[in-house]
Amino acid sequence: MNYNLMPVKYFVDVVQTHGFISAARRNYVSETAVSSAIKKLEDELGQKLLNRSAGKFSLTPVGEVFYKRSVEIINLYSEIWHHPDPNPEKLLRVHFLQGFENDAALFASKIPDICQPNFDEENFDSCIKRLINGNYDILVGFDLAFAGNNKIDCLPFRKTSFDLLLNKDELRQYHGDEQQLAENSMLYMQNWKSTGITDIQLAMLKIYCQNGWKYKEVSEVNSFAAGCLNVNFNGGITIVPESFSLPQNCNNIERLSPVQLQKTFNVVIAMNPMVSTKFSKMLKHVTTLTYR
Repeated sequence: MNYNLMPVKYFVDVVQTHGFISAARRNYVSETAVSSAIKKLEDELGQKLLNRSAGKFSLTPVGEVFYKRSVEIINLYSEIWHHPDPNPEKLLRVHFLQGFENDAALFASKIPDICQPNFDEENFDSCIKRLINGNYDILVGFDLAFAGNNKIDCLPFRKTSFDLLLNKDELRQYHGDEQQLAENSMLYMQNWKSTGITDIQLAMLKIYCQNGWKYKEVSEVNSFAAGCLNVNFNGGITIVPESFSLPQNCNNIERLSPVQLQKTFNVVIAMNPMVSTKFSKMLKHVTTLTYR
């Protein structure tokens, strides 16, 4: 039996970063090393995981199933290396969706000393299942992520806003007309899609399109940073949280705050059932003080 998980991790990283080069950079190895490891993994499984074509790829049906299982395995493997906490009765495992690290910090700053917070970022694909299974205690994110899920208790935390990032060079070509630029540009969006009632991406697009805002086409990316980099170097527009910090060398960005994206999204504190009974009074007090 092969216990080497690196090829599995390479495969997960290729899918999550949408490319072999980006996955190689994430792991500080060459693109050839990543490609060879995944090819060997496919040979050992006797199944094709990726369809490769002219530098692009897509998941095969087997690859889609293998990806979901691989994410669970990698997450569980990472957790067994966490050092045991000396005061487990105080430990509160606070995880957050990508882009909500500042909200997690704000939440942690308000909880009393009876809790010792421990932080990590969650991938949206598996975060809800992991929360329900008790892999962590708290998930900070916006309410669209949990719509229709009756297995999770959510407490309102605060209202948040999103901004638009546009390419400065393109904006000059359109003589400063942001909406005309948007109508003729690629819109890069975080690829959040729930398997429940609410499709997060469609909900965000509906809000974005208020007040006459349009877009030419949507391109899904794995992170807000990826959307920003695409806009900076390739043009187009993207939607990011108001607290998002521009990556270094992104000097070709114009930041806007359209009215329809201001204080529109509700950040919530989602809890697994055990936490609901263990810390419910304390958490309700914290969120009541913060919510506005």
